[in-house]
Amino acid sequence: MFQKTRIRLVTLNVIVVFLLLNGLGSAVYFTMKYRLYSQVDRELTKVAQRLMVDPLPRLQRNNEDQFPYNRMDRKKFNEMDRRYALIAWDSLGTVIGTAFGERLEPEDLPRFRSVAKQDGIETLSFNGETFRVDTVTMPKKVIVGDRLQIAMQYQVVYNLAPEQNMLSSLLYVVAIGDAVSVVIAIVAGLFLARRALIPIQVSWEKQQQFIADASHELRTPLTAILVNLERLFRYPDHTIEQESEKIMIGMQETRRLSKLVADLLTLARSDSNELQIMKQKLRLDELVQKCTQVFAQMAIVKEINLETEIEQPLEIVGDEERLHQLLVILLDNALKYTNEGGKIFVSCKREGQRVTVMIKDTGIGIPKDDIPYLFDRFFRVDKMRSRQTEGTGLGLSIAKWIVDAHHGKIQVSSEEGVGTSFYLSLPIK
Repeated sequence: MFQKTRIRLVTLNVIVVFLLLNGLGSAVYFTMKYRLYSQVDRELTKVAQRLMVDPLPRLQRNNEDQFPYNRMDRKKFNEMDRRYALIAWDSLGTVIGTAFGERLEPEDLPRFRSVAKQDGIETLSFNGETFRVDTVTMPKKVIVGDRLQIAMQYQVVYNLAPEQNMLSSLLYVVAIGDAVSVVIAIVAGLFLARRALIPIQVSWEKQQQFIADASHELRTPLTAILVNLERLFRYPDHTIEQESEKIMIGMQETRRLSKLVADLLTLARSDSNELQIMKQKLRLDELVQKCTQVFAQMAIVKEINLETEIEQPLEIVGDEERLHQLLVILLDNALKYTNEGGKIFVSCKREGQRVTVMIKDTGIGIPKDDIPYLFDRFFRVDKMRSRQTEGTGLGLSIAKWIVDAHHGKIQVSSEEGVGTSFYLSLPIK
């Protein structure tokens, strides 16, 4: 699936890059073509206007190899005779003669006439060459050889070979640039797609693991409930008192299943942002005091010493119900994994613009290699011991979500055989 997605992303990236580059290249090409043609048209118009005012230069006949224009004509049209050709036509549509430096073959001259149906500038292509032609209809006297004739129409012709060569070079550069850019886009796209899909792939793997773990955790209490119910049907004449142990086990597993489903629902809603945090002003010191008082009674039963150091008053903005759930999770873990005769210490104080809560125990501790995975869902350091203490591996994941939702921080330090400390840091505002 990820390989297909990677190929799809690279393909789309290459298509987008190709279209952008072609669009940019086309814009550059046609802009350059427009500017070159506009410059040629301005020069053609300029020459045609000069010819409308000044007398036409002496023309050469079609079969003459050289143009014997006089010195004045040479001086007047020296700048244009190397780039342009002048064609003069009589009233019958016959070529009278040509002038300037652009060499036109006699057999090609009628093709200009067939195009020039009206005055103005147009483009003509034949024999692999392209010309811009400006046609002007105006009777003018012109000397052809030694004879004086009347030209009814004349054309200024410009060979676009230099501009076409420049445009061809530009098109070649654009094509090479497109090819190189596509190759770079493919290589870069593969690299970036692989990098971009890493978080998605990790998230997908975690989701699959989460589903597998959830299915396993749900199957255990359901199996226990089903087995005990089947045992009840084996002895339908037994009283409730006789089957009280099986009923008690079923109720315990039902409570465990209910808690597991509630935790799963909480995490699912937190992932989809459906679970909102109701923030309001509250006394965190009173909340911590209330939670520790409840667990103090349980600690006495287990012969564990629970001490507190709570600074007053400590007012913050947060969700009282979720913060209470957070403290219960951490205190329950501390009590659960601290042996008889151990100690639990809870402190709550202000540090600058934040309130810190520390829950420290002298329990069995956590291996150093397991600490980075402590807040992962369904992660349990000792699965056998967690099963005995009815753990699901979701408590610390919920605790991490509650802290993050309050823009706080949670840290843990632990050493096997020494104990574990959880540090909470919550902003006051």
